[in-house]
Amino acid sequence: MSEFYFSIPTINLINILAIIVSLVLIGVVLWLSSEGKEKIIAIIFTGSIVILITYFSLISPLQAKVVLDDTLEVSIPPYAHEIIQKDEILRAYVVDLENNESLRPKYKKVGGGMGNSKMGKYKLTNGKDAIMMTTGTKVVCLELEEKYILLSPDRFDDFVDELNERFIPIE
Repeated sequence: MSEFYFSIPTINLINILAIIVSLVLIGVVLWLSSEGKEKIIAIIFTGSIVILITYFSLISPLQAKVVLDDTLEVSIPPYAHEIIQKDEILRAYVVDLENNESLRPKYKKVGGGMGNSKMGKYKLTNGKDAIMMTTGTKVVCLELEEKYILLSPDRFDDFVDELNERFIPIE
């Protein structure tokens, strides 16, 4: 059994931390400039937003993983969880999303991401649904009957080699 994880790109991490620090500073200013019930409401409101952003932007992406065993398990909490059998895969190949417009996301159904970093369920420009866990434009595309699975976990080359050797041939 092999596990491959997803790292938050540095630029995304810097942006997320800047947003969180800004919200904390806004909370402090609201707390210092408010009195009575307004002070409590300000802290509850900004605190809730900080907690939600921290979970969806920092904690959740670090729990995303691909487990390769007799099946391929894609886990992107809380957005998607898929267990794929070998015989469900119609085609497996490496593709650069910059060069393949039909596999680019058209819109997000549920998920998160910034720039080329995407996690969750998307509708592609070709009209099909996709589960995406990507940190760049170079991805492994697994074509299933009704959807695509697009993956680029950390150690991408090791992932491709392992997938090719133990699970399904990659074109």
